[in-house]
Parts: sequence; structure tokens; C-alpha cells
Amino acid sequence: MSLVSVLVACDKNRNLPIEPDPVEPVQPVEPTEPEDKGFTLPVVRISYYGTLALNSYCQGTYVILDPDKHYSDVDDLRGSLQVKGRGNSTWGMPKKPLRLKFDSKSEVLGMPSEKDWALLANYADKSLLRNSLGMEISRIMGFSWTPRHVPCELYLNGIYQGVYDFFEHKETGKNKVNIDTDKDYYLEIEQNFDEANYFTTSYDVPIQFKDPDKPGAERIEFVKNYFKDFEDVLRSDDFADKDKGYQAYIDVDSWIDNFIVQELAKNIDGNVRKSSFLVLKDGGKLEFYHQWDFDLAFGNADYFPDGNNGPTGWYVKNRDTNGQVGKGWYNRLFQDRAFVEKVKKRWKELYPELSGLDEYIDKAAAELGEAPDRNFEKWKILGIYVWPNVKVTGSYKEEIKYLKSFYMDRLAWMNKEINNL
Repeated sequence: MSLVSVLVACDKNRNLPIEPDPVEPVQPVEPTEPEDKGFTLPVVRISYYGTLALNSYCQGTYVILDPDKHYSDVDDLRGSLQVKGRGNSTWGMPKKPLRLKFDSKSEVLGMPSEKDWALLANYADKSLLRNSLGMEISRIMGFSWTPRHVPCELYLNGIYQGVYDFFEHKETGKNKVNIDTDKDYYLEIEQNFDEANYFTTSYDVPIQFKDPDKPGAERIEFVKNYFKDFEDVLRSDDFADKDKGYQAYIDVDSWIDNFIVQELAKNIDGNVRKSSFLVLKDGGKLEFYHQWDFDLAFGNADYFPDGNNGPTGWYVKNRDTNGQVGKGWYNRLFQDRAFVEKVKKRWKELYPELSGLDEYIDKAAAELGEAPDRNFEKWKILGIYVWPNVKVTGSYKEEIKYLKSFYMDRLAWMNKEINNL
């Protein structure tokens, strides 16, 4: 069986159908104040009417409580909203991620005023912190946008659901992907095509248009040709030429930062096949604009094509979208000595702050307080395998210990290998 076949077979659960069975409706109840149980996190209460499904909204109301005003000056935020499911493989898990659309813009827990939000469930990530860690690395690197988020505890129609991340929804906007969609493009690399317009490049990279989602034939052809020209240059003998090589097509600094965060996380989706986001501005170059989706990163995916699920070994650098060694965008870029030297320089700049993220993990875990206990009382999974866990530790304390150990071992391995490139 080829590596491509192995990757597809092992990844079948990551690519569930877009329309899984809807969640059966629960009898709506009016949101009430939570009992005094020593909550250390904000509490989000959503009541909805109808059947909660992936691609259709239900009407409802929300209450967001931050009694200690830890995240904002508002301790009780209420309003009307629409709610639906979100995600691909994550929607097939018992603990459901959600997409929220408020009836009017609101500042939520100190985040800028918006209508659209996401509640990420982190069911397979028993540390509950991998998305937070990915966003902290993004913040350190200074991507054009790092989605803001706040941990919370969620009730749906009065029923406790556990610890969630309340995230800004990934979309265009002044405080998010700040582009002019009349002439610029917000693009997603995603194998599960769920937008109206998409294509696959000659390097087998799946591209879909997020905004504008209906760009018209002429604009679609322009983007297709841009990628074709870029990939033709990558294959050429002059690919490293400063004026007519790859540098004429990509924002090199953002591509280096994307490589570092995805490789450091050893993200199974990070080999430009899923959950990666590019912006192409009018007259500009392809930029990796922001990061997203780290629940299966940092040692939490057991289906790498070479079987090496641990903290050592190159992944993004050496493999293409289909997991084949010696192919792909980054593999070609690393054949240019100037690109390698820029990676080494950037790593040297970032390494001191990246080295302190074991303390960030401890702080983030402490901020959750006793909420993980309640989460795993609801979802009794600490001692059992949940796809695609690499390790089953049996306790939340050990999950945090494992995450820290994987991260620091990966950091040390990359520090040695990058300096030896």
C-alpha cells in the first residue's frame, strides 16, 4: 500500500461526511443563573428551538456570565442568536462544536464586537489546551491575525456540556481577516471542500474560496493561474532567483512562520492539506494570514504516514499534501539555501520566547480551575482511547504533563535540527 493510501485510510475519521445525523432537539428551558459551585470560568448558557444540525441554524437566546469580570467589564451579557453545528470530524464526536450568529454585534469577554463566533469542544484533546497553545505561538510570531478566544463552560438548554473555547469565527472583517473582498481573496487549504468554489493545484493542494465565496469566473481563473505560475516556477531551474523565482509569488516571512508553527506542533493537518488560510491581496503575494485548528497537534494524532507519532522527525518540511516524501511546496523551498538561512535566523529570534511555553501551559491549566473535573465527569474519557489519541494517561494532571513533555521535547529536537540545516 502506498503512503498516500495509508494516509487516506488512517485519516478516514478526519474526513467524515459533511452531513452527519443531526442532534435530536432538547426541550428548551429559559436560562437561569448557575448554582454557586465555585466556577472559575465564564459560563455560557444557550437555549435553542428545533434540531441542532450542521448546516441549518436554530433560533435561540444566550446568556454569558463573567461574575468576577475577569475578562471584561460586563458580568452578564444576554441576547438572541442563531446556533448550528460546525466542523467535520469533530461534529461526529459526542461533544459538539457550535457556530453562533448573534442578532446584533456584541463585545464578548473582552473580544472585539462581532456577530459571528465559534464554540470549540476539544473532545479528543483531553488537555483542553492544544488550540490555546497553537494560538499563543501564533501571537508570539505576529501573524496578521491571531483569533482571540476565552475558555468557558457551556450549558445547552440547561444541560451541562463541559469546557469549551469561545473563539472569534474565522472570516473577513476589520478585526479579523482585514481585506477588500472586491479585489482581494481569502483562501482556505482544505481537503473537505465545503465552499461553493474550489480547485486543486498541480501540487495536489486543495484550495477553496472563503471570501468572496462567489468570485465569478474571471476572478477564479486569475487565482488558478496565480497558483499555476507559482508552482511552475517551483519546478523550474530558476526557482530560487530573487526576481523571477518563488519570492515573486509568496510572502516568504509568513511562509516561514507557518512552517515553524506547524512543524513545531507536528500538526497532522499541517502539510498544506487542511485548515490552512492564505490571503492574496490585489498586487500582493500569497500570505499565510492566520492559524487554526490544533486539537490533533502536539502529540495527539496516531496516524502519521511513517508511524512516528512522537516528538522527533520532520513532517511538514519533507512531505507533500498526500504524505509523500521529497515532494511538496516546503520540500522544494528548503532546496534554496537562502530560504534555509532565513528559517534559521527566524528560529533564533523566536526560540527564547518559545522556550517558556511550558509555563504558559501550566498557567492556562490553572486558569481552568476545577472545570476540567466537571468536564470529565460529564465525558468519562480520561482512561479510554478517543480517536486519534497517541497516549491515554488516565488523569487530567497526566494529560497536562504529557502535553508539556511533548512540546518541550519537540522544541529541543527542532532547535538542534534547524541549527544543523
